[in-house]
Amino acid sequence: MSDPRQDEAKDATTATVEFRGDTFTVPRGYDDWTVDFLESIEEGKVIGIVRGALGPAQWRRVKSMNLTMKQLQPFADDIAAAMGFGSPGESPASSD
Repeated sequence: MSDPRQDEAKDATTATVEFRGDTFTVPRGYDDWTVDFLESIEEGKVIGIVRGALGPAQWRRVKSMNLTMKQLQPFADDIAAAMGFGSPGESPASSD
């Protein structure tokens, strides 16, 4: 018998990521990703990936934190994991 919480998690279209006491929401499905986000993935641009995953409103919150790249990287890694990537710039594993 399946666990309803696990079934719900599998069907979730968004995921949440905690960072510095704030909660951020990112899209999980490819169909919900913007072209800018996908271009940043292709180019391996971590800041563009984070910005694209978060969208304009949430990105403004992060940008206002005035982070260094060293401070941003763990958040980028958490976002990547929540979206099904191994690390920023790495595409999800094929299910084939």
